[in-house]
Amino acid sequence: MQPWVRSLCVLGLIAFAFLAVSTTAAAFEAEDLPFGFGPQGWQTGLGLSQESVKSKGLLGYEKTGIDGYLTHGEGDQEAFSWFSGRKQVIMGNIGYSLELFGGNTQRPILSTFLSSTEPHVGAYGEFSRMYGTIGHGLAGEAQFSVSEVGEFQYSIVPYVQFQRQGVWRFSLSLGSSFGFGMSYQEPQEKVKLDITVVGEGLSMHVLLSLSEHPLTLGAGLTQEQAQVFIRYSF
Repeated sequence: MQPWVRSLCVLGLIAFAFLAVSTTAAAFEAEDLPFGFGPQGWQTGLGLSQESVKSKGLLGYEKTGIDGYLTHGEGDQEAFSWFSGRKQVIMGNIGYSLELFGGNTQRPILSTFLSSTEPHVGAYGEFSRMYGTIGHGLAGEAQFSVSEVGEFQYSIVPYVQFQRQGVWRFSLSLGSSFGFGMSYQEPQEKVKLDITVVGEGLSMHVLLSLSEHPLTLGAGLTQEQAQVFIRYSF
C-alpha cells in the first residue's frame, strides 16, 4: 500500500472517530504546546482537547471528549499525530468508557510518551465497579495497522483498585503480550504514575501538573527509550 493511501485511510478513520463522539463535543476548548526530547530528538507541536460533562440521574454523569496532538521531531520528514474520540459514563458505583483512536504514534501513556509506529486505528474500552474504596474492572484495547503488514494487536486487562489518598490500580495484561502493571492517580489528577512490566521489559512514566502554573511535566522510561515532556496550556 502506497504511503499516501495509508495516510488517507488513517485520516478517514480518524474522522470517523470524531463523528462517533456526541455532537456536544463540537469545538476545542483547550490547547497546549507539547515540547520534549526523546527517541526522535527534540519534538514540538500542538495539542487540542475538548470535553463536555452532563449529569445522569442523581449520582451519575457522562463525559464526552476529543483529544489529539500533532508533533514534529528534529530532522524528521514525517509528522507524528494521534487523535481520539471518547465517552465515559458513571452511574453510582458502576462506570464504563469507550475510546476510538488513530494515528502513527503509540496510544499515549499519561500523555507523555510519543513513540512512532505504523499508521493504525483502534479502540479502547473499560468497565469498572466500586464497593466503597475498593473496586475491580476490566479493560481492553485492540488496534489494527493500516499498512501492508496489517498487524493486529490486542490486550485484555483485568484489574483491582483502591482509594487511598488517590486511586491505586494493580492490573494483569493478557493478549498479544503478557505483563503486570501498577498505576496511581492523585486527587484532581495533579500526580499520575504508571509502572508496567511486559515480557522482559520495564516501563515507568510519571506526570505532574502544576496548579499554580499552566504547565504539565512528564517523563517516560523503557529499556530502550527515555523521554522528558512539557505541556504548556493556553
